[in-house]
Amino acid sequence: MEYAQTKAPSNVQEIPSRPEDTYRNMREAMDEYVASATDMAREACAYADRQVQQNPWTAVGVGFGVGMVFGVLVALAAGAQQQPRGFLDRWR
Repeated sequence: MEYAQTKAPSNVQEIPSRPEDTYRNMREAMDEYVASATDMAREACAYADRQVQQNPWTAVGVGFGVGMVFGVLVALAAGAQQQPRGFLDRWR
C-alpha cells in the first residue's frame, strides 16, 4: 500500500483534460522541432557554402561524380523496363 500513496515527481506534467490543451501542447512541441530543424539546416548550408568557397574544384568533381552515378542509375532503371534481349542483340 505504500507504493500507491507515494507522490509523483514534481517534474511530471499533468495529463491535459481538454482537447485544446492537448492541441496547444502538440503545437508547441512541433514549433520547437521545426525551429530546431531549421537551425540545423541553416548551419549545414552555411558549412557547405564555406567548403565550396574554399575548394571549388573539389565541389565540381563531387557534383560531376554524383551526376554520373545518378545518370547510370536512371539508365539502368530505364533499361530494366524493356524486354530482356540476348547479348548479341544489344549490339545490333
